[in-house]
Amino acid sequence: MTNWSELTPREKLVGLRNAVKRQVSPGVYRYAFVHDDIEIDNPSMDATGRYFVSPREYGFAIRGFPEGKTAWARDFDNGSMLVVNADGLSHVLSPKVPARILFVATNGTLLQDTGNVLRMPQHTPELVTVRLIVNATFDLHGESPESARVLLMRMVDRALLSGPLSGESDATVIEHTFELGAVIANETSSSGDTDFSQLLDI
Repeated sequence: MTNWSELTPREKLVGLRNAVKRQVSPGVYRYAFVHDDIEIDNPSMDATGRYFVSPREYGFAIRGFPEGKTAWARDFDNGSMLVVNADGLSHVLSPKVPARILFVATNGTLLQDTGNVLRMPQHTPELVTVRLIVNATFDLHGESPESARVLLMRMVDRALLSGPLSGESDATVIEHTFELGAVIANETSSSGDTDFSQLLDI
């Protein structure tokens, strides 16, 4: 098994948040963390999952490991998340090749390696893209309209990550993106407007 012990040991910081274990498909789990109210499980992509970014944007830093390996790393209370290239040797990433995401427990146990998941034999997927437009009306109770937009995106994101209820369906969400999030103020009729439907005896 690959040794992911850091060349320069460091003291564990106090007050770190836990990375959260989420099921992304039956029997497959990914560790994620919250950034700007969105759960992130791939620090090499932006919050929409469409564009390549440096893990530095999420607070990761480059660290050294045995055998000359380097990785982008960020500590959590329950372990460290590492981001490396597809070969698992370097922090140098390419937007053309998916990054490899690892999660190492505080005792050194490797809990996640997306490179191994990708190499597992899988059935030929039957893929379909579903585009769903959702309109939700909020009573703000003093919150800003922008907070309502963020809350709705967070709620939808959580629902998609949790997947269908047990026994509900074998279909699984492989990936999802948010194409648009806009706040539209509700229009209310002024007191001078006439509701002509009240004048019709129908």
